[in-house]
Amino acid sequence: MSDTFQMTPPRERRREPHHCDCGARFEVGHYGDPQETAIPVAVKCPRCSRSHTIAVPRGTEKDLLVELAPGPEPETGGSG
Repeated sequence: MSDTFQMTPPRERRREPHHCDCGARFEVGHYGDPQETAIPVAVKCPRCSRSHTIAVPRGTEKDLLVELAPGPEPETGGSG
């Protein structure tokens, strides 16, 4: 019997971008398979707590991670 073994790398959360009316960009992370049937769930904006209904793969609704998106706000192209 061999003393070596293979470790499987930890799964990475799939991170899906979303946008709130308050101007915040946030990401919803889950470990679900995007091929799985999607179901609607309510998540709150991490900046203003406004509720948003999004679709996530079935089985991930109890293990979601909602975080503000990293980095600066994107340029909108408008001139004020």
